[in-house]
Amino acid sequence: MKNYKVEITEYLQRTITVKADNESDAVAKVEGDYYNAKEVLDYSDHTGTDIEIYNPNKFIPKLDLLMQRIDKFNKDRDWDQFHTPVNLAKSISIEANELLECYQWNDNANLDDVKEELADVMNYCLQMSMVLGVDPIDIMNKKMDKTEKKYPVDKAKGKSTKYNKL
Repeated sequence: MKNYKVEITEYLQRTITVKADNESDAVAKVEGDYYNAKEVLDYSDHTGTDIEIYNPNKFIPKLDLLMQRIDKFNKDRDWDQFHTPVNLAKSISIEANELLECYQWNDNANLDDVKEELADVMNYCLQMSMVLGVDPIDIMNKKMDKTEKKYPVDKAKGKSTKYNKL
């Protein structure tokens, strides 16, 4: 028997090492334990691995958990009072400019710096969606629907031209 690392993908992720004859048997063993609630997930176990198992009905989706975490962070500090739509819009713009600053003098930005600034932009965007009471996935999908119509593949493929000039 060989050791296989199996990842359960949820809002929390956990890697479990199991002994099995093959990858398929390893997944089956973990699925059995997981669905029978023998595996307890912990956010500190977030890692990437070889095999993924996803159970959409088992836990809260990752984005929802992240939004709950952001909300708790702000409530614990009594910061909601500062998070008006206009203040969050300003913060999004400020953080977006800090992201751009990573590329100020060349195209070879430090990836860690880029990830930090991108996270800040995304954090404020999620906060704004919470304050406005809109679902970020829903509004992004609606925007994608519009954008797909503006930029049909047959006209826009390989071009950076604005939609009204295609």
